[in-house]
Amino acid sequence: MTVTHPEPGTAVDGLHGFHHRYAEGNGTRIHYVIGGAGPAVVLVHGFPFTWAVWRELMPMLAAQGYTVLAPDLRGMGDSDPAESDTFAKTNVAEDIRRIVLGLGLGPINLVGMDVGGMVVYAYASRHPDEVRRLVLSETLIPGFGLEEMMNPSVEGGTYAFGFSGQVDLATFLTQGKEAEYLTPFYRLTSVRPDAEEYGVAHYLPHFTGPNGIRGGFQHYGAMIEDGKANRAEFTTRLPMPVLVLNGDHGYYRGQLLAGARQVAENIETDVIAQASHAYAFDNPQATAERFGRFFAVSDTERLVIVDEIRQFMARYAYYADHKQFDQLARLFAPEATFTIHDPQGVQVMQMTGPKEIEDVITTSVGDATAIHQLFSFTTEVHSPVAASSTINMEDWIDGSTVKVRGYGHYHGEFAKVDSSWRIEKFVQTRLRTDVLP
Repeated sequence: MTVTHPEPGTAVDGLHGFHHRYAEGNGTRIHYVIGGAGPAVVLVHGFPFTWAVWRELMPMLAAQGYTVLAPDLRGMGDSDPAESDTFAKTNVAEDIRRIVLGLGLGPINLVGMDVGGMVVYAYASRHPDEVRRLVLSETLIPGFGLEEMMNPSVEGGTYAFGFSGQVDLATFLTQGKEAEYLTPFYRLTSVRPDAEEYGVAHYLPHFTGPNGIRGGFQHYGAMIEDGKANRAEFTTRLPMPVLVLNGDHGYYRGQLLAGARQVAENIETDVIAQASHAYAFDNPQATAERFGRFFAVSDTERLVIVDEIRQFMARYAYYADHKQFDQLARLFAPEATFTIHDPQGVQVMQMTGPKEIEDVITTSVGDATAIHQLFSFTTEVHSPVAASSTINMEDWIDGSTVKVRGYGHYHGEFAKVDSSWRIEKFVQTRLRTDVLP
């Protein structure tokens, strides 16, 4: 089977608003699909799948207000092959992390299934401050339960991990017979009657040819060392909330939960009904609903964000009062707008971008002393990285040419970028202005 890799930037057929992209670095080229807007959800597949196992789920998450990113793991899908010694899960996680950091998406909601679950554990355990929520699904954690299930003599254990981990032998025995070897997996890992047809059409072509199936086996070849590394580097439990998720016809639920309890502090567990190992393919509606609940802003997060906005606006008032307008301008996003309305509701002025905001305010205030009082904040938290607030305000401007006292409010729309809040839209409305003698 011949695979034609999609061109960078091209639209994904049948997925409105999603595009193919590539990231160069870390010794290989990674293909990923991205779409939507808002906080990031990163979906990491396993073997023998590609990003397309998430295909029906992705637009549902985008409709909930998320940026959705689904990479192909190195050596699989439309990502490039890589050398056999580069498949440590920490290194595979770094492929994805570099994409996330390059796009400025963190902190992320991170989801992994099958081998992808091992990758996201490596990501979250080494960079916990970059992961907001973690979903471990239909997987086992190297060092914390995987090894037992690699032993066929243990109840529930299987030869498949050990066979796949013998990369050269497994490749030799299956190359040219990929359809015969992999097609039953698509049927056995799903409850949908069209699973085999879908797998043969969307996954199988990527696992044929000289490097096809070997790329999948290479991930298994590293698993024993992954477990040793996880054990050696384990010092504290994962701080972020963790959802342990399985299909009701899936695999290793008890073993995954037992492993997760060793490595995580805050665990939820659930089952997707009418679903097997490929649960997001089997029941995307239920998966989207469960992810939406898990990724929602918690009450604690909401209180923290409300306080952060208050502190942010306190800095705004400080910079304004001390005429540090260069610092004040840095509180605005690059494309931010700042609009001022008079008591009659007429737009007096609109500024765009930090430089214009700084220049106009500097000129307007001149030699005057400005004093700002902010109170009665009403803040609505839309997501971990978006909020809006209406703030009652009183300002005094005392200068040689103008002396006024104004009453009204600010309305601000805020976005968190690279861990810092920025104003995207700011409207000042004076409801009353008194000219002072």
